[in-house]
Amino acid sequence: MNTHTHDTHIFSGMVEVLVSSGLGERDYGFTQSHHQTRLEEVASVMNLLGFSNRFGNPLNRNALKQVVHRIRQKDDLMDEFKPEWSWFEGSMDRSDNSSNSENPTSCLVCGEEVRIPERELCSPICENQYQTIRYGEYISEKIQ
Repeated sequence: MNTHTHDTHIFSGMVEVLVSSGLGERDYGFTQSHHQTRLEEVASVMNLLGFSNRFGNPLNRNALKQVVHRIRQKDDLMDEFKPEWSWFEGSMDRSDNSSNSENPTSCLVCGEEVRIPERELCSPICENQYQTIRYGEYISEKIQ
């Protein structure tokens, strides 16, 4: 696969991971305490999804940074991958503290009441704990 095609493939994957995470469609376990997802976290997720660098090695922060740099040099490619920003309207407002009294849910990790509708975990701390547990189970399944 030539560099241009591989960069497009990697960048497309990055956009897909970030958009699906940002819209709440998939939970990749990105650290909730950061306002932006780190490239190390994106590289880790992409490695689990089967992506690799041009040489077949695991992706890392620097490889993703270089892909982004090369894609940014081509305006037509950058425009092709821009998401529809209106999709994200309201998706960042996760501070809704109203209690879901109709159907209260207990946190899967600590058992506390989950106050955000359609969530199964009560806090970023429990989300990180849950992802750590799930990641360990995933790795155990892969090894066996």
